[in-house]
Parts: sequence; C-alpha cells; structure tokens
Amino acid sequence: MKSYYQIALDVEGRHCVVVGGGAEAVEKTERLLEAGARVTVVAPEVAPELQAWADAGRLTLHQRAFTDADAQGAFLVQLCVKGDAALAARLYRLGEEQHFLVGAWDQPECSHYTMPALLRRGRLRLAISTGGASPALAGALREQLEQLFDAEFEAYLEWLAEQRRALADTEPDRARRAAAAREAVAGLRIEGSITYPEAYTKRPA
Repeated sequence: MKSYYQIALDVEGRHCVVVGGGAEAVEKTERLLEAGARVTVVAPEVAPELQAWADAGRLTLHQRAFTDADAQGAFLVQLCVKGDAALAARLYRLGEEQHFLVGAWDQPECSHYTMPALLRRGRLRLAISTGGASPALAGALREQLEQLFDAEFEAYLEWLAEQRRALADTEPDRARRAAAAREAVAGLRIEGSITYPEAYTKRPA
C-alpha cells in the first residue's frame, strides 16, 4: 500500500475535471468549487446537484462518456466512477504523459493523490485519512465527529476570529497578541471513548 505525503492543493482558478455523475462526484465537485477551481464534469447522467450547479453557471457539464480531449489542459482529473479499472489506468497513463494529477476514487494504484474524508463546520476543516486502508472508516469517523463539532463550536470559532481581528487592531505587540490567542483556547478539552463493532471485537483470535 502506498504511503502518502499530506498536502493541501491550491486549485483556485485551475481547470479540474470530474469524471462521473453520482454522489461521490457531487461531494468531490462541491469541494473543488469551494476551493475556487474551474470545474468540468463529464458523465452521461448526473445527480440533480451537478445539473443545478451547471444551470447556475458554476461549472461546465458534458453529458457523455469521457474522452481524452476532456483532460487537455487540466490541473487534475478526479475519477468518481466506481470499479472501472480500465478507465482508471487509462487516466493515469494520460496524466503521466500530459503532466496532470489523477485521483481515482477506488483505484489508489492509479492515483497521484487521495482525498481524505472532510469534516466542515463553519470555518473548521478536518481532513481524515486512513492512508487508503479503509475509506469507510474515514467516512464513519467524519460522521461521528460532525456530532461532536456542533453549532456551538462553530459559534466559538467565529468568536475566536473576532478576537483575533480585534487584537490585530488594538494590540501592536506580537508576543501579547500570541499570549491572548493562547488564553482564548486554554481550557478547551475534547473527551470521549471508542466503541468497536462486533465484527472486530468477536473476530477469531
């Protein structure tokens, strides 16, 4: 199994192609749009969300099968068609030849990167990855953490942002600003426990 180097990509204004039109394509497209990418979606059939974004002018939509020409000039191509090993291998070869990044949802051997499960709560972004060992676990962890980081946490984070802006305007001393920022998060605690599924706890010794 590959070992990945964790980075965050700047895709603002860059041409990114999403191949596929289902729920996975919706999630990946939304994240690319949020990051400011110029997105093209290619799929014979697409989910209502993708169609709505296309109708609103937020992305370019080609309702047909992917062709190699669709990747021309792309910064990255995200494959969201499950189980198509041939297409994943074809895209990977094309990416190597034309120097764009390829991410194949369920074909890590044909990917230059993976996209971790992403928790979003207001300004908070938590990326959760299992290094390809279990995307299902990454998704389950995200769902559990979404319950923990609730609306109150979102309000707390907004308050921290307001405090930081106020300090920038009123406190010229950098060390004092840093001390005030540390004081604002002092005492924050996250507590909990893990309950493992029976499939694991009752596994053969």
